Amino acid sequence: MNIKNLKYLPEIVAFMENPDLHWQQNVETNSVSFKSDIVMEYLYYPSSFESDDPKENKENLKKIKAKNVFEPYEKTFLEPINIELLSDEDKKNDNEYNLILMYFEIPPFATHKGIFKTERLNFYFIPSYYEDGTTKVTVFYNAFPYYSHFENITNAKIITEDTQDEKEEYYLKAFLEAIEIICNKFEITTDKNQGKFVKLVKEAPEKLLENFIEITHAKEFNDEEGILEFKHNWNLIQKNPEEYKEILVDEGYFDEDSEIDTHYFTQYLLSEFLCAFNTDWKMDHEDLSEFISEEIGQNFKITYEETLQKPSIIVEKIEKESDYTMLNIDTQMDSYSFFICKKSEKDKILELARKLHFPIEDRF
Repeated sequence: MNIKNLKYLPEIVAFMENPDLHWQQNVETNSVSFKSDIVMEYLYYPSSFESDDPKENKENLKKIKAKNVFEPYEKTFLEPINIELLSDEDKKNDNEYNLILMYFEIPPFATHKGIFKTERLNFYFIPSYYEDGTTKVTVFYNAFPYYSHFENITNAKIITEDTQDEKEEYYLKAFLEAIEIICNKFEITTDKNQGKFVKLVKEAPEKLLENFIEITHAKEFNDEEGILEFKHNWNLIQKNPEEYKEILVDEGYFDEDSEIDTHYFTQYLLSEFLCAFNTDWKMDHEDLSEFISEEIGQNFKITYEETLQKPSIIVEKIEKESDYTMLNIDTQMDSYSFFICKKSEKDKILELARKLHFPIEDRF
């Protein structure tokens, strides 16, 4: 995983160290990567984390068995990275620690689909300042931060760049995407933006849709009538989802008593249009091997023993043995909807999917 964006953290911290202590980046709430705005706040500990009710603070500290209000912060964030602690005298004089909190919501991790609609992540930027003027920033995170601030802090974990944990990799990838968005907004030059700061420009959805049809080579496996039907149904989902619901109800793919679900409507439309391989988490490896072989035009075989039911391993093997890769149409359940595309076209497909609010992802 490319973790180069972490080197820009000191510049982000410097940008946030000004009187405007709250920053919020609007992100499309039905974007594939983010399900909420990205928010950053410059905070002080403990004052920014304490309740107005002293009794509540005392109870929350008791839950985590902390002797005093400074203990959770110092034990979780400062002691592991050897940052000098405030003296007792400093604390008596109301001196505080400073940090930046970033938070946002993303689609649930693969094993959490069907249980949660979104996952909220908290990221704590802990700066260390040196006499030569340099700043080092260490980042901690926690998922599902729905407890008291003190409990969230004690449950935070340091970001490990070389993690082998799939869930942590998923969270780290979202974090790095958020950092790139922030650098672009703050006009911090990165390897990706090269100092050419991207301005959000609204593009005609119909043109984006045409580009999507072209880049996925959908005309190779859909006739003209199928293409027109896809466009028509896509428009219905945008403008009159009730009518599209009735189509699915008549076809037996949706319950008439269920509420409108544009995510499901879009996922179903894409899965049909892209001739996706639909499977639950167990995956029939023989059928999947046959599907991939046909899609890439060469013999391909994958077994349970190889994958242990991890789609990421299948993707690695496809990419190693061919010019193709595999993407997933997010079902928001413990199931998959795979389709094959060329490696060289993956990024463009994901970009168009993001702009069209299509739930297509390369995370599994």
